[in-house]
Amino acid sequence: MDIKIEYSNDRIENHPVSESFTEIKVTPTKTDTLVSAIVQIPLIDVFSCWHSALTPGLTPRIPWVEKIPCGAQKNFPFYALLSRSGRVKAAFSSTNLIDDCEISFAINQEQCTGELAFSFALSTETQPFSILLDLKSRLLTDSLKAWRDKLHLPKLNYPAGAYEPVYCTWYVVHGEVNQTFVEETCPIAKELGFGTLIVDDGWCYDEYKRVSPKTITNWYESVGDWNVSPVKFPHFKEHVKRIQAMGMNYLLWVAPHLFGRHSKMLEAYREQILPDYVEGYYKMDVNTANSDVLVDKLRTLAKEYSLDGLKIDFLDIVSPNVNQPNARNTLHFIEKICGGLKADNPDALIEFRQSYATPAMLPWGTQFRAGDAPFDWRLNFGRLVEIRLNIGNLGPVHADPAYWAPGELPENISRHLMAMLVGVPMLSMDLRTLTETERRIIRHYLDFYNQHRMLINHGKWSVLFSQTEIAAAIAEDATERLVILADGNTLADALGTPHKNTWVMNLSDKTLHIASAKQIFAADCLPGENGTLPPGGSGFVSAASC
Repeated sequence: MDIKIEYSNDRIENHPVSESFTEIKVTPTKTDTLVSAIVQIPLIDVFSCWHSALTPGLTPRIPWVEKIPCGAQKNFPFYALLSRSGRVKAAFSSTNLIDDCEISFAINQEQCTGELAFSFALSTETQPFSILLDLKSRLLTDSLKAWRDKLHLPKLNYPAGAYEPVYCTWYVVHGEVNQTFVEETCPIAKELGFGTLIVDDGWCYDEYKRVSPKTITNWYESVGDWNVSPVKFPHFKEHVKRIQAMGMNYLLWVAPHLFGRHSKMLEAYREQILPDYVEGYYKMDVNTANSDVLVDKLRTLAKEYSLDGLKIDFLDIVSPNVNQPNARNTLHFIEKICGGLKADNPDALIEFRQSYATPAMLPWGTQFRAGDAPFDWRLNFGRLVEIRLNIGNLGPVHADPAYWAPGELPENISRHLMAMLVGVPMLSMDLRTLTETERRIIRHYLDFYNQHRMLINHGKWSVLFSQTEIAAAIAEDATERLVILADGNTLADALGTPHKNTWVMNLSDKTLHIASAKQIFAADCLPGENGTLPPGGSGFVSAASC
C-alpha cells in the first residue's frame, strides 16, 4: 500500500505505508496551486465511516461515493473507516486545517478497496504540512487525539464566563424579543443557575415576528446594519447594565456574512457580494470584500454598549471550494472580527456554531455550540458528542438551547437537561410560565452542572458506539466519572467495574438495575428507589459500595 502525492506541476511522489502509523511531509513549491494525497484502503472488516460533516454517529454503511468540503471555516481533513467492532481500520488525515480541501471517498469494486483522497487548493501562504495514515486498531477517540497531537495546538485559556450556563432567547420568542421580556426573564434565569444571556436574532429590527414556513422565506431581509432597535430596546445601554448587575454576561447575536435586502450595509457592499439570494439576504464575497467597515461596526457595537461578547453565526455559510478557494480569506475575516473583540476586551465571549467548531477555530471562538436541535434531546446529545470528537477537551463545548413543548413528559424534560451535560447547558424556554416540575428539573441539573463543572469541562471524555449509534458519553477525572447513557443495553460496558464514584444519567427507554446505585432520582428529580434507575432518571454509584 502506498500513499500517492500529486502536485499540480505534474510531480508525483509515492510513499510506502507502515503497518501502524505513517506521516508524510508535503512541501509545495510556489508554483503549485493544487496538491492531492491518495490512498487505497482494503475493504476488509470495514463496516462504517466517520468524518466531521456527519450527523451524530457513524454511517450505517460504506458509501459508494462521497465528497466533503472542508477548510478553515467548515469541517476538517479527517476521514476514518471503522470495523464492525467500532475500532479504526484506517484514519486518513492532514495537518492542513486552513486551505480549501475536498475529501473524496469512492469504492473500487475491482480492487476491493476504498479510494480516499484529499485535494487541497494551495495559496502563497500555504506552509508545509503532513498527511497522516493511522492503521492502528484503536478507538476513534484515540485516533482523533493522535491526529490532534500532530497539530501542535497551543494551550489556550478561555474566559471563566465561557463555562457559565446560558439562557438564549431564540426558540422561545424568535424575532419577538424585546427589553420587557429579557428583564422579566433574567432574574428567574439567574435564580435557576444561569450565568450568561444571549439575546438572539430580533434585536436589530423593529418588526415583531416568529419563524414559520411562511416567514422564513424572507426572514433575514432586515439584518446587516447591526443597530439596536429603539422600538424593542428603547434604553439599551441602561438595560444591559441592569442585566449585568444581576451577575449575567450579555451577548448579542450577529451574522456578519449576511446582508439583508433592506439593509443600508448592502448598498455599501453591493459590488462585494455573491449573487445567491436566499431567505432575504445576500452573502459577502470574502475574496473581494473590504471587511474593515463591517468589522469596525461590530467592534463599536460591543464597546458602545459594554457587551460581554457576541454570538457569531453563519461563518460557514460560504462553503470551502477547491475550484473557487475562499477558506483563507474567510479565516482572515474571522481573525479580524474576533481578534478585534479580544483586543478590546480580553474576556470577550464569542460563540461559534457546530460546523466551525474545529481545531482551527480554537484561538478565535470561546464556546462551541451544538447545531440546532429544538425538541430533540437525542440530537443535541449526539451533536455535543461530535464536538467532543472534533476538539477533544481543548475548548468549551456548549449545548444547543433545550426547548420543549408545553405539557412535555417529565422523563423527556429530564433527558433534555441530562443530554446537555456533555457540555455547558443552554435553555430557551419561557421561564415565566414554567410548571413546578419543570422548575425542579432545571434547577436540579443546573445544580449538578455547577457542582461538577470541572469534571464536565476538563475531564477526559470517551465515547461508546453501539453499531453506528452513539451509546454513551463518559467523562472521567482523578476522583469521579459521569456516564450519560443513550443505549441501556450497553450499561455494563459503560459502567465497567466502578473504581471511582460514578454518576449515571439514563437517556435510554430502559429501566436500569444497578444494585450498588444510591441517591436515585426519578424523571421528575424526586427521590426514587435505590438500585433502580428509571428512564429519564439519574443515580450515583459509590466506588466504596462496589
